[in-house]
This record gives sequence, C-alpha cells and structure tokens, in this order.
Amino acid sequence: MPVFVYTVHDLGGKESFGTITADTPAQGRERLRERGLRIQTFASSRPSSAKSAWRIGLSRRRNEQVAEVARYLALLLRAGVTITDALEVITRRRTGRLTLVLKNVRESVANGEALADALARHPLWFGPLFVSAVRMGQLSGNLDEALTELAEHLRASQNLRNQITAALTYPLIVSVVGLGVVLFLMTFVIPQLLSVLEASGRPLPASTTFLKSLSDLILNHGMLGLLILIPLAGASAALVRRPAIRRMIEGVVFRIPTLGPLLQKSLVAHFAQHMSLLLKTGISFVEAVQSVAPLTRSVLLSDELTELSRVVESGSDIAPALENSRVFPPVVMHLMAVGQDSGELPAMFAELRLRYEAEVRLAITRFTTMLEPLLIVVLASAVGFVVFACLMPILEATRAIA
Repeated sequence: MPVFVYTVHDLGGKESFGTITADTPAQGRERLRERGLRIQTFASSRPSSAKSAWRIGLSRRRNEQVAEVARYLALLLRAGVTITDALEVITRRRTGRLTLVLKNVRESVANGEALADALARHPLWFGPLFVSAVRMGQLSGNLDEALTELAEHLRASQNLRNQITAALTYPLIVSVVGLGVVLFLMTFVIPQLLSVLEASGRPLPASTTFLKSLSDLILNHGMLGLLILIPLAGASAALVRRPAIRRMIEGVVFRIPTLGPLLQKSLVAHFAQHMSLLLKTGISFVEAVQSVAPLTRSVLLSDELTELSRVVESGSDIAPALENSRVFPPVVMHLMAVGQDSGELPAMFAELRLRYEAEVRLAITRFTTMLEPLLIVVLASAVGFVVFACLMPILEATRAIA
C-alpha cells in the first residue's frame, strides 16, 4: 500500500509530521480530516525520478542526521536516561523535519507504543533495517548497543557511497566539459570559419567536408534530435526498470573489466555491512537475508539472496545455494559456509565488511587511474580532429600560394 508523508495542525494549532498508508491520496487526506487535523502538506513518500539528484542529496543528509540521533540516543540510554526523556533531550532547541519526527516518536512511545513501531511509522527517515535492529535491541535488552551499531553502520555505508560517488564525479565533469567545448566549436566557431573557406571556392578536404556536414546537422536538426532524444531516454529508463532487462544489463556490466569488479565488490561490501549489523543485534541469518534482499539495487543480487534465504530456511547449507552466483566471489561463499559451520557468522560478516570496504577503495583507485587518461585521450582526439579538419584547407591554400 502506498505511503504518504504529511504535515498537519491539530485543533490547538500544534504542528506535527508523519506518514500514513492509504490506497489513494484522497483516502489518506480523508483519514487525516476525520481525526480533526488541518492538512498543510501531503505527498507521496516516493519522490519522482525527475528529482533524483535532489533525492540523493537529501538521502545523504538524512543518513547523517539519523546517525547523529542514534549516537546521542545510545549515549543517553547508556547513562540510564529513559527513551522518552532521551528523545526530549535530543529534540530540545532543535528545529527541522527530523525534530518533528522525533517528537512524534516520543509521543507514541509515551503512549505505550514500542520504539521500533513508532520509528516504523516514518519510513522516509528510519528504514526497515534500522527498525529491525532497534526491535531486536529492545527484545534483547541491548538497545544502546544496537543504536551504536546503527550509527556506525550508517557512517560506514555513507562513506562507501561517498567514495564511489567521488570516483565517478571527476570523469563525469570532464566528460560534460569536453562535450560542451566540442558543441561550442561545432555550433559557433566551425560555421564561421568554414564559411570563409567555402567563399574561396577551393574544394574542401574530406575531413573538413565531414566536419561541415556534422556541424550543419547539429545546427539545422539539433532541436529535432533533442525532441526525439528526450522521450527516447524516458522510454529507455522505463524499460531499464523492468527486472528482466536489468538482469541482462547487470550481467553484461559485471563482465566489463575494472568496472564490473568494482560494482560487484561494492554490492558485496554493502551486503556485508547490512548482515553484520543485523546479525549483531540477534536476528537470525534467514531473517537478515530476507531483510537485506529488498534493499539492494541489484536485481541479480536480490534474486540470489531470495533463493539463499529459501534454501537455508529449508535446512540446506549456504555453499550449494550460491554455487552458481554471478555476484559473490568463491572466497565469500566459502567464508559464509565456514561461518555457518562454526556458528560465527556475525564475526565473519564483520571481517568480510572490513575486507571488502578496503577492496572497494582499491578498485576505485584502479578504476579512476584507468579512466582518467582514457577520457583525456578521447576528448583530446575529438578536439584534435576538429582543429585538424579546420587547418587542413588553410594549409593546402598556403602551399598552393607558395
């Protein structure tokens, strides 16, 4: 059922923020009005794809804020402060959406609701992984330790994402700037220069003729091409979201040298981070795998985790379930099997997490080391061809005069 985020005022004018599930937005608004609440904002909890860049930035801020709250809450609980008092201290003299969320959580806990259930009502801030860890922490009586692990998990997970993002940022900037330079030359510099060369009446070299045809194509049909490209890109994005297409694309990408191993290692690192956190809080292996499977963005990994949970739940071993894995390297499968036999899966996943975080850093270094000079060569070749095509008729004219 869809989840909607709302901001409302009660009869006393007090503002509150939360989420509600409903089949339609109209049904959700009607339920809020039945409670006597005045709606200020009401929107789906899933942002549109057009705001993906903003969503990434917001998610990063949310992770940082939630990690900070988890650390403070763990410290206060360890000092003997009750949950409601700890939430009161954290929200004191603070503003923002998260503060409203925490006040809402505090009211729910004060009314007898479990902390995990209160957090689960705000999925934009506290995901299933966070809620599961808190729930197990409460059941085991180690909530402060669970919150400390959550804060560390969020920090490590965000650091890994930041490293991958930083590795892709430089090539992206270089590509955009290079493409902009080439387009500027093709639309402003080349037409003026070639008009002078054509006026001389001399036949143009083949490279210059090709460059002129390309420039004319961009000038005369560039807008039409853009109008075709935009819906084509939208249709392609919709097609890529289909699981069958994504499986095929991922299978191809994983075979690309350097890039494929980087993506596989990052998936294994994220998986190890999640599993390490959940197993430390006391969740069983099958439940942990079932919790992690929907969180991964890889369809192939999600399929393998679903099959892994089914096989292990039926009483089989880990190794046979992952024998034909396209994501997990043999050493990871072997370590998981050893951890299952020895009963040390939490420690094994903690070690695996550290190892693969280091592997991702090394893979990122290799990827950027290979990609940066390759981009420079490609862009330099493109600009060099433009310059060569422009200079050729000038040089030929100079030789003819001489």
